[in-house]
Amino acid sequence: MSHFGRSGPPDIRDTFSLLVLNITFRTTADDLFPLFDKYGKVVDVFIPRDRRTGESRGFAFVRYKYAEEAQKAVNRLDGRVVDGREIMVQFAKYGPNAER
Repeated sequence: MSHFGRSGPPDIRDTFSLLVLNITFRTTADDLFPLFDKYGKVVDVFIPRDRRTGESRGFAFVRYKYAEEAQKAVNRLDGRVVDGREIMVQFAKYGPNAER
């Protein structure tokens, strides 16, 4: 579920997606949103869940409206300790606006 609730998925066609690795299983979209929102307009925060258990799979996607803001977040947050773990932040390799 995204940070923005059950009102349906946001339009992510013209967004830039970051992959956030090594988050704890208890980290929520509400935890990540303020951390990433400091660097620009966050369109969505999505944490994939295991289909059987409903638990976090240990990674997230954070989507920005502008590439420059996404790059700033990568530069500032990659390697930062969040909830006791060092996260890795990079541009997602797949999707409509992934870097080729």
